Amino acid sequence: MTCLIAALCAGLAACATTPREPARVENRYPNAGSRPTPPARVTPRDCGSAYTVQRGDTLSEIAVMCSVPMEELAAANSLYRPYTLNVGQVLSMPRPLMHVVQRGENLYRIGLRYGIPFQQLAAHNSISAPYNLEVGQQIRLPQGATVVNLASRDPSAGSRSTASSPPPEQRRPPASSGTPRFDWPVRGSVLSSFGNKPDGGRNDGINIAARAGESVRAAAAGQVVYAGSELAGYGQLVLVRHTGGFVTAYAHNSRLLVSEGDQVSQGQVIAEAGSTGSVDRPQVHFEIRNGVNPVDPMNYLR
Repeated sequence: MTCLIAALCAGLAACATTPREPARVENRYPNAGSRPTPPARVTPRDCGSAYTVQRGDTLSEIAVMCSVPMEELAAANSLYRPYTLNVGQVLSMPRPLMHVVQRGENLYRIGLRYGIPFQQLAAHNSISAPYNLEVGQQIRLPQGATVVNLASRDPSAGSRSTASSPPPEQRRPPASSGTPRFDWPVRGSVLSSFGNKPDGGRNDGINIAARAGESVRAAAAGQVVYAGSELAGYGQLVLVRHTGGFVTAYAHNSRLLVSEGDQVSQGQVIAEAGSTGSVDRPQVHFEIRNGVNPVDPMNYLR
């Protein structure tokens, strides 16, 4: 994304030496809900879950660049004509009506991408346990929310969030609520704590110092719902689903010792620590999510 933004800025700077163009009109497309042919100077791209407004941007150009209907983009961000934008403003991408299942996806991963509990997706599509899916199957998505793309987050200590607003930090619930008891995945000093950072970044978990190759253990018993390296910045990643709707994440591993679908016990070794992804020293990025919402692991670890 940085390279694309740098290239876009370089292109705008090059245009500064030419005679000033006439003032642009915001509503340049007769049919605002359509996807017009991009102007030559607007390059389509995958905007992920959100786009940060740059100097000179208009809503119509952002819609073309991100390949979304302008009216849906406006509605997703509660914008009204004349669609005034501010530099640095974060626009959430509208959720599509349907998701087509790709190879290797399961209902949990689809729900995580769009910020929908997998149980809600199952009920909305009349899918019963064990929630088997087929490649090419269409999954209807409930309306009223925007994309929450886990892969768009940088799990390193100085990460910046692309979400429009972070969820509220949650305190430890009472023991009677069915919350699992979580153990530390690895013992070490906390390199980066949970929450907002002074530079505007946000960490959705904690980063724990570790030795290369050190055993990474499951914080609680559960089922592995993801094991791989497809999510940018996380390196070798394991996601484990637990009772009560909780999920734990273990990132930056050098080696994974479990596979998707495995049942793991509390304390079982699931990976070896490393420095894969967006970090330069061995550590474990550890998250606890209540549904799709990240919570402070320090309020849950014993």
